[in-house]
Amino acid sequence: MIQAFDSEAVARLGWRQGSVLGANLAQLAYEHAPRRVAVSEENRLIVTSHDCDIVSPNLSKEPFVEVLQGHAATAGKVDKQLSGGRNPRILNLGFEAGAGGAVLVCSVHDRWPIPRELLLGEGPQGQLADKDRRLVAEWLAKRYIRAAFPTAFDLRWRSKTKMWQRLMRRYSEWLQGVYLRLNTLAELPADSPYRCHLILAVPFDKRAEDAWPAQRNDLEREVLGFWDQFKPAIECDGVEPLRTDEIALADIEPYQRFDADWVSFDDDTSTTPVTVDMAS
Repeated sequence: MIQAFDSEAVARLGWRQGSVLGANLAQLAYEHAPRRVAVSEENRLIVTSHDCDIVSPNLSKEPFVEVLQGHAATAGKVDKQLSGGRNPRILNLGFEAGAGGAVLVCSVHDRWPIPRELLLGEGPQGQLADKDRRLVAEWLAKRYIRAAFPTAFDLRWRSKTKMWQRLMRRYSEWLQGVYLRLNTLAELPADSPYRCHLILAVPFDKRAEDAWPAQRNDLEREVLGFWDQFKPAIECDGVEPLRTDEIALADIEPYQRFDADWVSFDDDTSTTPVTVDMAS
């Protein structure tokens, strides 16, 4: 039996993914929280469900929305090591609340469903910026779909992680995503090399900039140079910096999103397009 739901009322109130619950509604939401969740007036609860699920007219199909708790950071500022989706379990997030702002610390474990009818009681206290809303959704999704590379491959390059991060940070304005293809996902013995190829996704709007040809060459040269240091354990067969309008789904299908490209969230460039994320 279909349970009707006043989805138009929820939409009029302004509820969507990234909406932040007010104090009264948060109190009701905590009644459905796991016992281990610490309750505090300083905490914020963020709706993480998809917009279509939030306003679905069928309560039988979508009886709940999910909320994610964020508590105020004691340091009062964003921890760079926990921002931009770098850490798969903890996320630091800026949130403008009223006349001031706060830094929220979110744990991937501090989320739970609440009855969707609760949203009919009042509108949201605030809304995450679109980029932060997208970041939260991708961060949660990566819990289940992030790329998994062979441990033997990771061990051959991970000692240079900070070097890779510095390289990516230097070019963060020009990077919207990094994709890596391996010749095999098997655990290879030490005397068998992994062969890799990388696609660097460059924001679409960079194509018109005069600096693009030079930056393209620099990106290719420096990223290739980074991977060449691991020869013969890792053989890099090439690096292709491509604008997002040049990348087809068929091109990206054999690649995996390289998790160490989180620095693309560090500035104001767009997140990776949904069409690419679907095949990554």
